[in-house]
Amino acid sequence: MSETFDVAVVGAGIVGLATARELGRAGKRVVLLDRGEPGAEASWAAAGMLAPQIEAHVAGPALTLGIAARERYAGLAAECEAAGHPIGLTSGGIARVAFDDDGARELQAQVEAQRALGLQAEWLSRKDLVWRHPGIAAGACGAALAPRDGCVDNVALCAALAADAQRHGVTFAVVEVVELMTAHGRAAGVRSALESHRAHVVVLAAGAWSGTIAGLPRPVPVAPVRGQMALAPWPAGEPRGVLFGRAGYVVARGDGAVLGSTMEHVGFDKRTTEEGLAHVRREAAALLPALASAMFTRTWAGLRPVTPDALPILGRDPDVEGLIYATGHGRNGILLGPLTGEIVRDLVVRGETEWDLAPYAIGRFG
Repeated sequence: MSETFDVAVVGAGIVGLATARELGRAGKRVVLLDRGEPGAEASWAAAGMLAPQIEAHVAGPALTLGIAARERYAGLAAECEAAGHPIGLTSGGIARVAFDDDGARELQAQVEAQRALGLQAEWLSRKDLVWRHPGIAAGACGAALAPRDGCVDNVALCAALAADAQRHGVTFAVVEVVELMTAHGRAAGVRSALESHRAHVVVLAAGAWSGTIAGLPRPVPVAPVRGQMALAPWPAGEPRGVLFGRAGYVVARGDGAVLGSTMEHVGFDKRTTEEGLAHVRREAAALLPALASAMFTRTWAGLRPVTPDALPILGRDPDVEGLIYATGHGRNGILLGPLTGEIVRDLVVRGETEWDLAPYAIGRFG
């Protein structure tokens, strides 16, 4: 390919789509490269939760980044709606359920710690929980509620970001990137099996596949972690919502319930298994017993890109100029994707970002 782009974004999941969209809106000439349909890997497989307070229990880099990412979603939803691409944003809160006294004490401490940070958080007694969810399991003794956490239709979100990226001139290339090209200590583009795409900046946003690309200046410690999920009818008469349990969750989506999920280190194997789906059903039924016998209308699995410390890898490579990492978002890719796009845009356009990226730098892995 003779054209030289300003930026080549490798990977068209939620992070790559959001990054390409932001750069296109900033006037950059961008090529977005992926071997498949945009969003079709981990981003489509997700439950779409925006749950920084439920997922990151205590103060730290994960909670700080997650709260900021969640608060940006209202504006993003309005932009997508105005462009004719609603993303199904709901902000009715997420509850993490306790099933014994120790679990209740732990969640009550989490509520108090988050309140001390100025965040909205509530403790729901057993009575409060039953009022919100009459079908809750008899063993549930209370729950921590994050009223501002919510969820989004992740498939619709990917479609909306892709449409807006195309509208702003982003070129989509259906190729499998196999190698980073460099010249004189800086990024020069990427190479597939058939052709090269030259670019002044390369953004690595290939999720679980980030570490498989040749020519990178250092190992990228992102491992695929399989999550098996299922869709079932939402229990009749049960108010809709999002519930987390010990090792699973139930998310209202359309007329159904998204049930998840496993966390399996099985390489790049995306198959569902009887054992994994049995785990999904068991954990869902522990929250809402009506789901114990519900028929699964669909089952699937996705590969989450997980780092050793469960934080994403964001920022410039310290040795190769023009190489930027935006990968390893784990279970929080949907939550963090749009904010990551803004951060990368600022690095490319302004040469800096308001965020301290030290906790997310590739160099933390030595």
